Amino acid sequence: MKKQFTFGIIIALIALVTGFAQAASTYSVVGLTDKAPAIRVKAGSEALTINIFEKGAAATNTVVVGSQSTTITGAADTTDTVAEFGAAILACTNAAGELPLTVDMACSLSAASTDGELVTGAYTAAAGEWLEIPWSTADADFYSVYVPAAGMSNFHRGNVTVGKLFGNPTGTGNATVSVYIDGTWASGALLPEIYAYSNNTAAVELPLDIGINAFKKSVLVIVDRTTATTGNIGLSLIQQ
Repeated sequence: MKKQFTFGIIIALIALVTGFAQAASTYSVVGLTDKAPAIRVKAGSEALTINIFEKGAAATNTVVVGSQSTTITGAADTTDTVAEFGAAILACTNAAGELPLTVDMACSLSAASTDGELVTGAYTAAAGEWLEIPWSTADADFYSVYVPAAGMSNFHRGNVTVGKLFGNPTGTGNATVSVYIDGTWASGALLPEIYAYSNNTAAVELPLDIGINAFKKSVLVIVDRTTATTGNIGLSLIQQ
């Protein structure tokens, strides 16, 4: 099984007016357990349903565009990474033979394994809307949080500066933090495992200052641990 690490999606956007710039707003973006997107897909002019079985490893995963259903074999060597699975989704047609789907894979590393690391379920989107296929946190052993690039979601997105990484990425082992801007590594840090005296559970010391201007590009932050359980991570963003 191929394995790489990546991270997260937009759960909350809280706009607050800041004092240093007239048109600036501060946002909180949080990635929760089993909610961080591995692949995002936008429907065309018809409704879209993607069925994930056996955490992506099944031979019966399906993409249904309108009335047209296409099967994706998740355990095959040619469809067991984000890049391969995403390409298979992109190649799905509607009944007219058209290619109506838009696929966003910047929310993950392209070589990250998908044959047993996704969350089993049926994911749906109305025409023109986005759906997200999430990571299974415990199987992927990481947390992630993601901000789509401008034009890759249905909400307004301007230039942003990444502020602090916060949250509680529970689990074991040191935490390796990696920041990607439009899929390119931009920054990283190693957070040693520390122990809370009250209950002797492993924790990671946050918040962590990042301070990167991402402009209108996508932002992906991955926190990789030896094991990951039921925590979360989040970003503070300043939008101009």
